[in-house]
Amino acid sequence: MLSLTTQDVKMGQTLADKQAVISALAEWLEQDGNVAAGYADGMLAREAQTATYLGQGIAIPHGTQECRHLVKQTGIKALHLPDGVDWGDGEKAYLVLGIAAGSDEHLELLRRLARALSRDDLAEQVRRAESRQDILRLLQGEEESSQAPVLGWRREWMRTGVEATSLAALQRAACELLNADDTERQALQASSLHLGQGWWLSQAPASGEPRAALVTTTGFEHSGQPVRALLALAVNGNGHRPLLAQLADWLLADKGQALAAMADSTALHTALARGPHAPGEDGLADNQRLVVVRNHQGLHARPGAMMVQIAKQFEADIRVRNLDGDGHDVNGKSLMKLIGLGVRPGHQLLLTAEGPDAAAALEQLVTAINEGLGEDVMPVAAGPTLVHQVQDIAPDTEMRGVGASPGTAIGPLFVEVPVHFDYPDTACDAGAEQRRLKAALAQADTDLAAAAEATHEPQARDILSMHRELLGDPALAEGAQARLQRGASAPAAWWSEIDSAATRQAASPNAMLAERAADIRDIGRRVMAILCDTPLPQTPNAPYIWVAEDIGPSDVVNMNAELVLGLVTAGGGPSSHSAILARSLGIPALVAMGGAVMGLKSGTQAILNGDAGTLHVAPTNRVLEQAKARQAQERQLAEQAWEHRNQAAVTTDGHRLEVGANLGDTAKTAAAVESGAEGVGLLRTEFVFMGRSQAPDLAQQQAEYDKAFTVLNGRPLVARTLDVGGDKPLPYWPVPKEDNPFLGVRGIRLCMQQPELLETQLRALLTAAGDRPLRIMFPMVADWSEWRFAKEMFERVQAEVQAADVQLGIMVEVPSAALNAQLFAQDADFFSIGTNDLTQYTLAADRGNGELAALSDGLHPAVLRLIAMTVEAAHAQGKWVGVCGELGADPQALPLLLGLGVDEVSVSPGRVPLVKARVRECSLARCKDLAAKALRARDAQTVRALTGEIQ
Repeated sequence: MLSLTTQDVKMGQTLADKQAVISALAEWLEQDGNVAAGYADGMLAREAQTATYLGQGIAIPHGTQECRHLVKQTGIKALHLPDGVDWGDGEKAYLVLGIAAGSDEHLELLRRLARALSRDDLAEQVRRAESRQDILRLLQGEEESSQAPVLGWRREWMRTGVEATSLAALQRAACELLNADDTERQALQASSLHLGQGWWLSQAPASGEPRAALVTTTGFEHSGQPVRALLALAVNGNGHRPLLAQLADWLLADKGQALAAMADSTALHTALARGPHAPGEDGLADNQRLVVVRNHQGLHARPGAMMVQIAKQFEADIRVRNLDGDGHDVNGKSLMKLIGLGVRPGHQLLLTAEGPDAAAALEQLVTAINEGLGEDVMPVAAGPTLVHQVQDIAPDTEMRGVGASPGTAIGPLFVEVPVHFDYPDTACDAGAEQRRLKAALAQADTDLAAAAEATHEPQARDILSMHRELLGDPALAEGAQARLQRGASAPAAWWSEIDSAATRQAASPNAMLAERAADIRDIGRRVMAILCDTPLPQTPNAPYIWVAEDIGPSDVVNMNAELVLGLVTAGGGPSSHSAILARSLGIPALVAMGGAVMGLKSGTQAILNGDAGTLHVAPTNRVLEQAKARQAQERQLAEQAWEHRNQAAVTTDGHRLEVGANLGDTAKTAAAVESGAEGVGLLRTEFVFMGRSQAPDLAQQQAEYDKAFTVLNGRPLVARTLDVGGDKPLPYWPVPKEDNPFLGVRGIRLCMQQPELLETQLRALLTAAGDRPLRIMFPMVADWSEWRFAKEMFERVQAEVQAADVQLGIMVEVPSAALNAQLFAQDADFFSIGTNDLTQYTLAADRGNGELAALSDGLHPAVLRLIAMTVEAAHAQGKWVGVCGELGADPQALPLLLGLGVDEVSVSPGRVPLVKARVRECSLARCKDLAAKALRARDAQTVRALTGEIQ
């Protein structure tokens, strides 16, 4: 970066006029090899076009665009003129900086110069300067981070085209925007400084929060100078410096008049944030890109983490600015800084990259952001208003929420009131506070690492690893450090950073955003407990149902699962990390109960039904006893099911149903076999491709698949080929952003665009299988051409590998596959019905939208008819049909699936014994009668009522 040195300053100069000053500067620049002869003419031509007086006794003459070819090397020379030189319009210049710039190297120096202009007595100090060091010191300005938070442009504090005929009237308009009090108003109206080109500055100490208002007008004169716009600042410290720097960019580019003429506040806001320096209509430099965040959740932890991962792959320094936010640049490799931008749907991001691979970095980042950074679209209602005051609840009250994990829990409630951390806001020893915070962060990281090491749940390890990444985010340390330097205590500095990021996310009506806010606050509380030496709430020593506003993922990982009967949260959603962990641990859970649940009294007896989504509070003795009897019976049945888990699932009249296990990776294959699974009915092979910077090679994939075959010991493995894209992108496999990824390029469609990945996966599966039974199925097949593409590729690879026992099938997930099942059955070896997707596509109801939970029911007659159609077509060709969706584990659905003729179901390993036991209770004949009635039913509720006939 170019800097002004003492060798570039001449003190105590006496020159006759502006032309003499410019000639002297041009001659000096030429002598030092900065410019060629003739540059003085260009500087004088610029002066004829527009005055280069900047304000506060400082002028910055420079050449025109046409004379840039004369610049040999960027340079700046300064002449100190204690007697002053008339610079036109009644202004006197005491310091004149001659600039020779063939690029934008000089702009950072000029930005710092602009920050110095806000000093009320700068002109006098410049005039009276006695040494070159004095000049440099005066031009440096103060450090931005030393006193106050950075202030940004806000569109609501801008107004264009204000009708005014005096500067006082314009100042009054600015005061109204700022909602200034009497003290601020008087100070602002007493302050006026002409910055140049019709721009004026009024500045006053802020009584409260710092603010910045910007108003433009059609134009008039004040004290012989034009008035086109006013920047009014109510500030303390120097957090407003970046605003002055951005405004100075426009003035230094001689575009102040154009900026003041912007048509509306939106255009003005965007222009200030982008800057005036770059060529082209979009106002962007070669190292900048503008991109709109179009996913419905904005930029929060999940997509932010993917963006950081991409940015970290490049050496370039990457800065990100939210043009619809406060206009600050942040480090694009910092997750917390990105979250802190508060990016909402439709916001514009300005990406700037500096470094050898800047162009590649920008291209990949823009592509990834346009794709949505892997974020799913799920608009939901706003979160509940939380209540902490205990209220009287009528006995025998049933409260409704959203079931997040199935099962029944009976026991006393433990209502966790949020812990209050007591700490001072300020401290006198910033160094000691910094060491204290560093130690707390290290301790928290150690605790998280230990928890991750101790857990046996892969999902829990992944979540805790993400928490450690957040904890180590440099943005947290940077932000806390700035607050510590301003006198904040370690807890106050830390919590301010946590609260800033979490609050932005929790305020969104999008559930995904709110759920990630829980992760941020979770790590925040962990560190606060260490800093404040305040233990987090102690849970009871006896079994209980845990009720809280939010239950952090680390809380779930660390809790005593033997004592926690169930989980209930006022907020959150079924896709939150705590809900995911509850399901993996087999703990019944309810979410989105609303604020009233926090008014319950600890110790109150309750019945939690994770299947029905209800919490029965203070039940009568009769209801309680009935529930206990039902629960005892369920436990007994579960124990019996486990004892007989290795027995076949055969109905009372001799019909056998195969029961397999759904696996998200090969690590749980042994657990699946131990639970009685007769094979793997669905291996989601995406796990091999996730968490990598590039696609796994043949050897890596083969090694993973071989692990499962070895443990299965002759049992069949049904592998679903790579199912990513749209809502589940891979960082190294970019795809265009889609308005509706569930209806976009995913599954087999995406593999058709990258056939080499599918071919490698097929080769790995077949090679790993050898003579062991392998069933391969392709996801999202909707059209005959997709099936033929996949099968022809399989046949080419199989001809080379020649695995001994292989079948090829289709996943029935979209209605077209079921409707054309008769055609597909002639060519495929089997069908596997993914009821989760089939239900959402049939009913046009997002399966992740809690508001549509009642509609999105796999027992809807329309879904059942598609299943029946698929089975009928397959059996006509002697082919088998499986169900790998969650419907297979639904006790009410299982008899229907049997009656419809399904040959196999695949469920989570923990549900295998119960499913097999349920089959043994059924009569196939009665199940067929039930299925026939269900196919004639009007809705899912009617079907579920019918299932009561099969007990």
